[in-house]
Amino acid sequence: MQETRLRESPEDAGDRRRPGILSADSPAWLILVSALFLLSELLPALLRLPLGADEITYIARTSARSSGVFLPPVHGQGAGLLAAPVTLLTTSLTAIRIWMAVLSALALLGSLWCWRSLRPAWVLALAGFIFGSLAITQLSGVQIYPDLWAGFGALAITGLLLQAVERRARRTVVLPLIAFAALVIVLMRPQNLVFVLAPTFVAPLVVRGWRKPGVLVAMIVGAVLGVAEWVVGAYLWFGGLSNRISWAGQEPPSFGLHFSLSMQIRTMSGPWYSEPRACTSAQIASGCKTLPGVSEPAVLLWWLAFFGLVALGLYASWRRPSRASSVLAVVTGGWSALLYILLVPFGAPRYFLATWALFAIVAADGIGWLVTVPRWKTACVPLAGAFLVSWAISQHVVLVTETAQATSVRPFEQKADAIKRLGLRPPCAVGSPSVAYFLGCTGPWTGGHVSEIFSLTPGGPSAWKKISLPPGAPYRFAWVRR
Repeated sequence: MQETRLRESPEDAGDRRRPGILSADSPAWLILVSALFLLSELLPALLRLPLGADEITYIARTSARSSGVFLPPVHGQGAGLLAAPVTLLTTSLTAIRIWMAVLSALALLGSLWCWRSLRPAWVLALAGFIFGSLAITQLSGVQIYPDLWAGFGALAITGLLLQAVERRARRTVVLPLIAFAALVIVLMRPQNLVFVLAPTFVAPLVVRGWRKPGVLVAMIVGAVLGVAEWVVGAYLWFGGLSNRISWAGQEPPSFGLHFSLSMQIRTMSGPWYSEPRACTSAQIASGCKTLPGVSEPAVLLWWLAFFGLVALGLYASWRRPSRASSVLAVVTGGWSALLYILLVPFGAPRYFLATWALFAIVAADGIGWLVTVPRWKTACVPLAGAFLVSWAISQHVVLVTETAQATSVRPFEQKADAIKRLGLRPPCAVGSPSVAYFLGCTGPWTGGHVSEIFSLTPGGPSAWKKISLPPGAPYRFAWVRR
């Protein structure tokens, strides 16, 4: 039979075998955006940022610095375990910050990689750039907090779920990865079982073509292992599961319906925290505000553009095979945001990192659609470039401003040094766990009482006595063992 196919030239065959290093689906795009994210985290101000109050409680049990500081009962140990390879060896702040920066850059790469074959690599790189440019992402990347890791986990498990139900990856590979992603998400914070994972659990049950028992089993195994760490910790450090549950229920904020949308909007461009406060007339006259103002109001315009791109990406994918993945990303991200808006009475942008990670995928779809439509391409390519560059610059402004503010309100080590000069030495206790960490003392967790901490120490409360500190000390009282 006569050969009717056109012969390939040697050059064409070579091009087919060896796609360009920056071809549309080259993994080099993902490596590049992860490297840029790492560089953005190595800002000197970030590397010098003192440890925050929550960070200290996360690393207290895995630190080279001995102290009696407890992890708050409601928290998971996941963030501290991530930092442990460094914190167990050194107390160097720079070493801790660099370690977390490297880990978060690798996590960005890995979570985007979980979407390979679902999107071209260059679109995923756009999503990584949008998410990685966020001021709160870069700040969280060097800090020992669980929220960014829940975001990476949400991004990863959503992509892996889609890979599994659409049979784009081998079960022997994708199912263990799903279990691992679920483990990480729950290990970071047990509440993530509802706040992050709920839509991922429900999707394989309600979507007919996605009903794969193996996927559900993998997620359940990972989630159970994550909860198991919290249960084991209850017996190791809190005197049992019932004690830990009781104390966790007493931690602020109290559980109930709240509507914190206005505060969440305030934190989208700084400050990092927004909480309503009751001010007396005298306090108002001295500058007390019921709500902090928006640090960089102009940045909210870029957030509007971001949400517009999310809507556009959802529209663009509606008649494409990618529709299911876009809908799942928006639903999962929206679910997490809704729960925080309704159930948390204060604003904190780090709680929304899982939302922004998933929304970034759909926003990148919107940009990808705009720059590939022939009749719009000429105008939209420079507009998209301007959006991305101005987004990164405006977020950098927020980062610099808020990092300076955060540095100014973390004088924990200086307070500890002042108390040391007064002669206080371990075993001891003070009212702030952040200061107690640098003293080598113990202290109550947020919303807790010193008596609760004493009940977990040898001899109980009766083994401690209260002493007065000299005038000028950061605190009026401290406790020492009898």
